Amino acid sequence: MVTFKYHGFLGRTFLTLFLVAMIVVPGVSLGVDDLQRIRQELNNDDWNVRLAAVEKLSNRNDEDTIDLLIYVAQMRTEYWPVKIKAITLLGTSGNPRAIEPLLATFNDSFMNWECPSIKSYAAAALGNYKQDSRVLEALIAGVDDRELLTREASIQSLGKIGNSKAVPSLLHLLSDKSITIRLTAVKSLEQIGDPQAIPYLKHVAENDSDAVVRSEAVSALGNFHQGKGTN
Repeated sequence: MVTFKYHGFLGRTFLTLFLVAMIVVPGVSLGVDDLQRIRQELNNDDWNVRLAAVEKLSNRNDEDTIDLLIYVAQMRTEYWPVKIKAITLLGTSGNPRAIEPLLATFNDSFMNWECPSIKSYAAAALGNYKQDSRVLEALIAGVDDRELLTREASIQSLGKIGNSKAVPSLLHLLSDKSITIRLTAVKSLEQIGDPQAIPYLKHVAENDSDAVVRSEAVSALGNFHQGKGTN
């Protein structure tokens, strides 16, 4: 345990500022005692305690935190709400070390059969990693997944990444039987802003069977004409 000796007002002020930094500044490492306590809580039989322990790792991307999040995300026996929280935090951390475990989770057929929503959360988390070609390829494959939630999350992440290589796969989805998938594809094509999508969006705006999808396509086209691709 770290101990401090302080004298007078300046000493107390320094100690106070240090403790505040340890609590609220993103990216600051947790103290040794804090990490040990969290590790102990992660071994608790009550999943609510374990979930609360993972939540304490929010807004941090130091290596010790990433190690713990990867450990939870890859633990086979962990209850899915705890695992999903760890997956989400790995995504928002932006730490490149998170890519491998997130891809492993995304591609783990056994885990996703046990809890289909895990794959959709992994897809959403992967959307924070724009520069990795493996992420792009996995998400493009995800748009044809058998689970609707995974498809939707993959499409959303492709829009967030903004790579034009995803456009052909998204254009194919504009005729999907699912209104949700068509609508999400329109929004992602708008985010990417590739002009090759314009004639397809015009067709959707004029012919789609759903009024909301048609309206979204009209809005997307307006942003294309104004040069407002959001990426």
